[in-house]
Amino acid sequence: MESEPRPTPSGEQQHATSSPSDGLGASVPASALASSTAAPDPPTYLPLVTATRLLDGIVVGMAMATIAGVAWWAAVGFTQFRFAYGAIAVGLVVGQGFLIGARKGGTLPAIVAGLACLTTLGVAEYFIQRSLTIDTFHTELPLWQGLSTAVDVVRSSLEAEPITGIFWGMAVIAAMISAGSRTRRPIL
Repeated sequence: MESEPRPTPSGEQQHATSSPSDGLGASVPASALASSTAAPDPPTYLPLVTATRLLDGIVVGMAMATIAGVAWWAAVGFTQFRFAYGAIAVGLVVGQGFLIGARKGGTLPAIVAGLACLTTLGVAEYFIQRSLTIDTFHTELPLWQGLSTAVDVVRSSLEAEPITGIFWGMAVIAAMISAGSRTRRPIL
């Protein structure tokens, strides 16, 4: 056991040590002490996340959904080429956003991520169709003409190209799987 440091005549500090005792004041030989102590158990760590944080998942997931939808719209707007795999990428980004925010997957984050993905795809499709119409017909359209007009535009787009609906379904499934796994860690 160590005591307070004592100054020596030369000004240096010296630590006074005593030999280990058995609790009754008697000294215990170092060889007996070394053989009686076992290696300490390794520390056990608790899991970092114990509960799903749904509200955080919604906030981060919606932010990621907005970013993914705008990025898809911008990519199609600049290239004038509609690529259906962009929908799956949107689904993965939305699902990862919900998983990052919720910190742990689950059924409820998966359902909310699927709905957010579907909503994002619908809104992005409206703006993609709007941009393509403006470029094709060289006309000006208002940015927003109301929800009923947006629903009609998206519905007619899906009826004209049914494969888009299939890719939307795959995107929703990708978002739900990505946000729903309880053991998966975010990849972004």
